[in-house]
Amino acid sequence: MTDQLKATDVVGMTPWQMDEARREGRLDDLEAQLSAPPTHALPYKVPTDPETGRPVPQLGAAAVKVMSAAEIDAAAKAGKLTAYMAGHEVVPPPPDASAPAPERASWQFTADHVALMDTDEVARFRAQGMLADYDQAQAAGGAE
Repeated sequence: MTDQLKATDVVGMTPWQMDEARREGRLDDLEAQLSAPPTHALPYKVPTDPETGRPVPQLGAAAVKVMSAAEIDAAAKAGKLTAYMAGHEVVPPPPDASAPAPERASWQFTADHVALMDTDEVARFRAQGMLADYDQAQAAGGAE
């Protein structure tokens, strides 16, 4: 078996050297380690909006997955990725079962839309009845 390289070994390597090491199988362990999900999350403090003083809504992995690099950069600068970067998954809160269901709006958001929303937007559109189909699909255990 070939000697596996560590992250400190890769720091000074050129792209050509990294490709060669990858072909030789010396980066297998490092690549597996880097692609593995985090085993624990780090503590973090949710930033507050300087204008309102309220906590900044956090985005999760589903939202980041569909964002462009520019959108990710803007979200990070706005403090919306603090929980995500610390390894915490952000999931929109489930609808309140005791509250009466809003009337179904004629236009409905899909799961792809919801993945791009922060928690405030989800709550607002749910109250307007624009997430009725999405909530029904989630309650049934499926994806829209």
